[in-house]
Amino acid sequence: WRTTQEVLGAAARRRSTRNARQGGGEQVDAMPTKDRGVWAVLLLVTAWCRFAQCWKNYQGQWPCKPELKDDVYPENLEEVKELVKQNRYVKGVGSGHSWDSYIGCAGTTSEAVNIVMTEFEKGDRHVDLDLDDMSIKVPASMMTRDLLRYLDEQRSDQYPRGLSLRSYPWWIDQTLCGAVATGTHGSSMHEDGGSLSSQVRCLGMVLADGEYKKFCEDTHPEEMQALRVSAGRLGIIAHCFMKVIPSVDVEVFREGLSESEIVNTVKNMQEVYVAVGEEELALKYPDVQMFWFPQTNHGYKWTYEPASEQRQYTLGRGLDTYNFSDPENVQLPELEQDSLFDQEQGRSNGTANGISFRRDPVSYVDIKELAEESQATGRQPSGTGQRFPLVVTQSASWWAQQIERLILRWYPTGTFAYKDAFLQNPRFGTEYTLYDQYEFSIPVSRAGLCFEGLVSFVKENGLGEGFRTPVLIRLVKAEDDILLSNTNGEPHVYINMNDDVSYNLEGNAVNNRFISAANYLRSSTCQGRLHWGKTKATLDRDTNGFSEYPQTWCRFGQMVSKLDPMGKFEGHAGHGSPHNYWTWDNCRRFGFLGRNNSEPVNCSDIPPPASSYTCAEQLGWGKCESDWMLEGNYCASTCGRC
Repeated sequence: WRTTQEVLGAAARRRSTRNARQGGGEQVDAMPTKDRGVWAVLLLVTAWCRFAQCWKNYQGQWPCKPELKDDVYPENLEEVKELVKQNRYVKGVGSGHSWDSYIGCAGTTSEAVNIVMTEFEKGDRHVDLDLDDMSIKVPASMMTRDLLRYLDEQRSDQYPRGLSLRSYPWWIDQTLCGAVATGTHGSSMHEDGGSLSSQVRCLGMVLADGEYKKFCEDTHPEEMQALRVSAGRLGIIAHCFMKVIPSVDVEVFREGLSESEIVNTVKNMQEVYVAVGEEELALKYPDVQMFWFPQTNHGYKWTYEPASEQRQYTLGRGLDTYNFSDPENVQLPELEQDSLFDQEQGRSNGTANGISFRRDPVSYVDIKELAEESQATGRQPSGTGQRFPLVVTQSASWWAQQIERLILRWYPTGTFAYKDAFLQNPRFGTEYTLYDQYEFSIPVSRAGLCFEGLVSFVKENGLGEGFRTPVLIRLVKAEDDILLSNTNGEPHVYINMNDDVSYNLEGNAVNNRFISAANYLRSSTCQGRLHWGKTKATLDRDTNGFSEYPQTWCRFGQMVSKLDPMGKFEGHAGHGSPHNYWTWDNCRRFGFLGRNNSEPVNCSDIPPPASSYTCAEQLGWGKCESDWMLEGNYCASTCGRC
């Protein structure tokens, strides 16, 4: 195989070719093999991020420190293995659909290099479908959208509608394996659904020693509990082996809801779970999704059912039928009605059900007009490159109307192929806007009270003006077999919201209204966990993984000790991150890890000496996280700390 210098040289060559192509320049001839080593020596001396472009997220934000080596783009497994062996700190990254540098930066020094997997084994020829096992081997470069397309095309007499993943996320224009590593999800209470991470059968990993190893749920159950959501901390994912199902057509239903009806729906989720448990919750809300507009006090709910054979297979989403590559000529279709919500609910300006419902008298504005206004006001976001910036300086209610029109156009009722049926962010939404995305998972046992409190807090304090796009609400099953799953412990309600304003304020000032609402979801009322791939701006400096995942964090730390004892995959969090999140201090303090973090301690149950109750009873009463239990490391095994 090629040496590290040759790998780096070839990777740099591919970057130059891509940059030339994207910038309109000519593509130069391939570099002769005999010259690669010479070029690579020069590269190793000079090509740090201060001289070349290093990792940023897909919007050009959250960059790594400039001291890093230049990013490398391996094309095959041998290149990945050699890069891991020859560098002190590495991080495997994908298409950059995250909003925090810790998830995409190998470190802050010249000892670190990001291994970008978007060129790895690229193309359908590297996909391996196993119909006997109903699984598919997916290379790390493959986008979720492309996987859904590929599976849909596998139509036969046995599978007339092709195949699909059981559930898939709102974001489908990111690498599938990167989405797995961060616990990316849709809305699914199905036993074989949940997040993408729960649909993994095996993972092919390049470990800290540079060797490739395949881990599967039946052969490596302990490792898979940690690997399914690892945020890049345990190694580089080269292949994801995903479970697949026969695809069916899906009938989509949409219902306009008042704000109080949205609140009552979330409250009912809590009530059902507390009264009769997860199984009944799954029957009532198998894959419900909702949008809430804080600006205009209403929203929508989508539900889904398998389509009957008698119903006509009508259409696909068509989200990519509009050409956004030429901003000067973009024209979206205009709705005849002011709002389908008005039509369905029989309401207009005024009040309905005691709720004020005001619509500004602004007609539909197409994307070209938005761009012209952006240029006229000088509010064009910085760092957007070739992207087509959208204006967010209009009032929140005005923007709610524009976004609502797009949503009603993009997500209609009807019968769709499985890959098109569930809510998904169109490419337009990912390519031409600049924002930070936040997402919080709320335990369903408190989600109703949390969301009711959030809505009241937003209304009482006028925080709706901090929003431009709606809040997305979803429900995901408990994933107790994944140590760092957001839904470990019980089902969670996810609340996803975008800060579309900060990048358009003078000096990228803080959108205080939005941040206040986000902070509420981190309060004791909600106890919201942060999504691994989303913004961590609401994270307190003294918050760490142990406080977020008290029952599973140290077990994950034991797997770090086993698979990465020298900290090769520590990432930015281990090298000057403002948040000391990835720390094992409490695990060592309470005896869950050895002092040198090299060997896990024995796992045992020691009941509290001053109590006559068993560890099982302490667990049943919810005492596992009490300070006196943690200080003595009592009931460690029963409480799931080791």
